[in-house]
Amino acid sequence: MATHVSLASGTYVFAKAAAVGFPDAETLVLARALGAALLLLLLTGWVIPKPRFDLKEWLRILGFGILLVPLNQYLFLRGLRHTVPSHPALFYALTPLGVMILASGLSKKIPPKRKILGVLIAFVGVYIILRPWEGGETIKELRSGDFWVLAAMFAWVAYTVLAGRTCQNHDPRVVTAWSLILGAIVMTPIGGYSLLTMDYGVIPPAAWAGLAYMIVFTSVTMVLVWNVLLRYLGPVEVAICTNAQPPTTAALSTLMAGAGLLSTDQDLGPLFWLGMIIIISGVVLVQLEHGASFDGLTN
Repeated sequence: MATHVSLASGTYVFAKAAAVGFPDAETLVLARALGAALLLLLLTGWVIPKPRFDLKEWLRILGFGILLVPLNQYLFLRGLRHTVPSHPALFYALTPLGVMILASGLSKKIPPKRKILGVLIAFVGVYIILRPWEGGETIKELRSGDFWVLAAMFAWVAYTVLAGRTCQNHDPRVVTAWSLILGAIVMTPIGGYSLLTMDYGVIPPAAWAGLAYMIVFTSVTMVLVWNVLLRYLGPVEVAICTNAQPPTTAALSTLMAGAGLLSTDQDLGPLFWLGMIIIISGVVLVQLEHGASFDGLTN
């Protein structure tokens, strides 16, 4: 469990270096997707079972791939370019709330009052993080990135809910792996030209390290680790895994900034910590009723 939390927190920090170092989000998303697809194909047949989908299910997996790569990963990395790592970690902690809202809408059932209260409390925390009453250039750029990341989180919520149904009939590793592989194929016409023509010599080493981290750990290792953990974790442990990521990411950002690997201004002032406490309180209030969920994977 500690391994998963650490890897997830590292994703936000190392992905920041890649998001800033690559010329645009399209190029970075495709490079990440192709690298992950290659590793997943190499693992298929021994670590990951071979797919056994019918035609209708393949079309569904294609839809999941679009949600996962051209939408979620693109929006996430585009937003991360303009915000700080601690904000996306906090916004993705809202995933259980989004899952509850979307699942309730699809089932046409009104959530219990405690869950609704939890959502409202969490939204107060988001409001504090976004700080719409401030108008400086720095906060405007952060806010711009935050809105992109929030859009990515909504795409992740949609993937989580819709893919969850397919995971009931197939191994989740297979569903996730082939969603990523097909998503990489869809992304190729979008970012292929820029990936082929960019000047590789100007990409800083930190950006390459961030890309490698996202390929090996975020897109492959964490998927496999999480599927193992789900066999043994109860609702409390699942909540710890998801809710521990924001403070862990904030701590890692502080260490990296102190080492000179991130800018010193990581927006970790009192308003961030207040917003984080309020958001996590709202999420916990929902999770107390919601129980275990499959939302612990990262973006």
